[in-house]
Amino acid sequence: MNARGIELSIVVPVYNSSDCLPALLERLERELARSGRRYEIVLVDDDSTDDSWSVLRTEAARRPALRAARLMRNAGQVPATLCGLELARGAIVVTLDDDLQHPPDQIAALVGALEAAPELDAVFGQFAEKHHRGYRNLASRLLGALHRRAFGLPRGVRPSSFRALRRRLVDAVLRHPHRAPSLTTLIAASTRRVATVPVRHDPRWAGRSNYTLGRQLALAFDNLAGSSTAPLRAVSAIGLVFCVGSFGYGLVVFGRYLTGRIAVPGWTTLALLALLSTGLVLVALGVIGEYLARVLREVRAGPRHVVRERLGEVEPTEPASRLAERVP
Repeated sequence: MNARGIELSIVVPVYNSSDCLPALLERLERELARSGRRYEIVLVDDDSTDDSWSVLRTEAARRPALRAARLMRNAGQVPATLCGLELARGAIVVTLDDDLQHPPDQIAALVGALEAAPELDAVFGQFAEKHHRGYRNLASRLLGALHRRAFGLPRGVRPSSFRALRRRLVDAVLRHPHRAPSLTTLIAASTRRVATVPVRHDPRWAGRSNYTLGRQLALAFDNLAGSSTAPLRAVSAIGLVFCVGSFGYGLVVFGRYLTGRIAVPGWTTLALLALLSTGLVLVALGVIGEYLARVLREVRAGPRHVVRERLGEVEPTEPASRLAERVP
């Protein structure tokens, strides 16, 4: 337990979720009260364009365990989550999404698995079935496999944003100065002592996800470029294969010329080779440019997020079961 005696912090990044926030908070408090732990709920509004902050103001007035922060501009899910980790004070911190697809009644499974294995630093929720569209489920599986290889995670570990982290890992993650686009990147850079536990995945409460296929692919490349040299190595490997192939094909053409089987030199072959080589060079320059852009972003060293205002800066409440024990 930490100095403030908070055993469990729940961190939720919020964006345009005004419709489901009351239900989310009600279910969270119901489950946390059953746990018998001292807890807090930390919500970070990522500069929503709907009434999410107004809803949080209303909810904070009647929920003593709720703390909230509002960012000055939309920074993205990961910076908002990192802001929540900075505010969280619990010995164990659980992160989950705001759309109720990560059921609050599954938090006990994450925390229980983490406490049952003192050597672990983090436990990810693993979903047997996700209630997303087919293309999103397929993309998630493919990108998840790619991320596991790039991040060097143990075999069988499937990272997700539904996770339980020990305080020592939270502190280690927050010490990383770079602006990683993925929290999994920072976790993998801090520890390999992670595991997964099966949890349920529910349908979205309301609205639709902001993660389109294009945005997922862009985020995947951002994750890889921000934490791995795999894209650069892939381009190098492709270039090497292309050079070897071109050299071999050149020997074949030269042999055919010496044996007189090429009467008229073909401009089509030359044109195709020129186009392929030019395309390869442009792709390589594009990948290098992406890395340079990320280097520039890191060198600028701007803040990951800027908080506009906060709510609920008070000591956390204790579960009703413990309060009752103190009543004479």
